[in-house]
Amino acid sequence: MKNRQNLQGLSPTSLAFGLCLVPFANSYGENHVDYRFEDYAEDDGRIHVRTHGLLFETELKAWLSLKGNFIYDGISGATPIGTPPIQGETQGYRVSIEDIRRAGIIEPKIKIENHIFSPQISYSLENDYESLGTAFTHAVEINEKNTTLSWGISHAFDHILPNQGEATPSGPIDTELDKDTTDFLVGVTQIMGPNTVVGANLTIGYSDGYLSDPYKRVLFRDFPYFGGIYTGFPENRPSSKLREVLYFSLQHSFTNLNGVVEGSYRFHHDDWGVVANTFTVQWHQKVTKCVTVSPLFRYHTQTQADFYAASFAGDPSDPTYIPLPQYYSADYRLSELESYTYGAGLSIHVHDRVSIELGYKRYLMHGTDPQSNADQYPKAQITTVGLNVWF
Repeated sequence: MKNRQNLQGLSPTSLAFGLCLVPFANSYGENHVDYRFEDYAEDDGRIHVRTHGLLFETELKAWLSLKGNFIYDGISGATPIGTPPIQGETQGYRVSIEDIRRAGIIEPKIKIENHIFSPQISYSLENDYESLGTAFTHAVEINEKNTTLSWGISHAFDHILPNQGEATPSGPIDTELDKDTTDFLVGVTQIMGPNTVVGANLTIGYSDGYLSDPYKRVLFRDFPYFGGIYTGFPENRPSSKLREVLYFSLQHSFTNLNGVVEGSYRFHHDDWGVVANTFTVQWHQKVTKCVTVSPLFRYHTQTQADFYAASFAGDPSDPTYIPLPQYYSADYRLSELESYTYGAGLSIHVHDRVSIELGYKRYLMHGTDPQSNADQYPKAQITTVGLNVWF
């Protein structure tokens, strides 16, 4: 669990409707196996994640195919816990972490006439976190297959496992804590012509249970401290969250330029007070018959959660003097912020059925409110190497 959310910017890390930590290239509709290695490294010795991913897809029958995606990654480094820098310093307190994650997803696809049914099961395990996910999607092709309507539902059974360093406002985590997440999706994809495809979907999700980050801390300004040493107290988030996500996509091929543009817009709102907008554009330029270059740019902005602050008034040892807020968090991922991702990918077909994928992205996050310490926000580089084989 730890600081895993950093890997996706501010998007939730979820197995619902697919395990998407490592993106894979689209196949040609044939049997294929794809391997990806991704190296995510934050500046200044912060979080470093190395991810190995293996995806396969095979047609078992004319009406049945099977897809699997397996992830193995290791995380190490240091991450800010949320307390501000002590007097005379610019860097807040960081905690060192190290963990291994193993995750996988299996998804059969059943096609009956113009209907496609996709049940799914996923599993993820870390030292301090376990997740079991189930999902089901149904798509129907109409209008001579120019229109695809789809809906899906997923549920994740998550467990926060006892581990050193974890704590809640009521004490250390010595028994398993639960979190449940349900998502419902409806969407449409429309072929507008020989060169254009548009899509839209709406996801409504609800989470309940233990939703705090057990490694994050907050500073209460009225708690006595000595020698300039701050005491951090475990954060306390609401035990439920309702969110709505709208997603729009566009693909258009410029045949005279041998290029394809992909654009998307994502709108997120939740009852924690976070409103987020994400814009992504990527251009796929065919340079030669075997080489494609794909520059990318993504921009994300969000408002802060209702219960976020860099520090809080109050003294947890004597809450009758100054009442504590009901909920509180100093996690920078819940603050008002913006982030930029830019980079490029390179695809080289070395054989009719073999391609090599290379990619580099730069990720920059900035706080946009005056209260948060700028040192909390990460800057990272993401390097990807992949191999695709069709058979």
